[in-house]
Amino acid sequence: MLAFPPDITFVIQLVSFLLLAYLMNRLLFLPYLDLLEERDARTTGDAELAVQKRAEADELAAEIEAKLAQARADAMGEVESLRREAKAEETKLFDEAKREAADTLASLRAGIASEREAAAATLRAEADALAGDMVTAVLGGKEASA
Repeated sequence: MLAFPPDITFVIQLVSFLLLAYLMNRLLFLPYLDLLEERDARTTGDAELAVQKRAEADELAAEIEAKLAQARADAMGEVESLRREAKAEETKLFDEAKREAADTLASLRAGIASEREAAAATLRAEADALAGDMVTAVLGGKEASA
């Protein structure tokens, strides 16, 4: 039982307990709590850093996508321009070929017409000569008087 007033052993136990609690708090509990706070700060800080880096990466991805879209649009414009130039060149070459074909055809028609007229003149001359020979042969060597 507890005697009143407490004897000196109670005071020694109380002082020993308080001294041990102070030492345990100072040497064990406070460093452990500091370690937990530091770990929490690093974890939370790393998570915040990860969120920040993710946001930066998303911004860079959006910027790259915008530049790619612009490059695609520029490329499509260039392709369209080249297509129009090629179409114009094709039309020019086709028109030139048509003109050359028309000139060649006209030249051939003129050559054929002149050859036909020459052949017709030759045939007329030969027909006249043949007719004269026939008349001579039919009349028996006498010349026909007309």
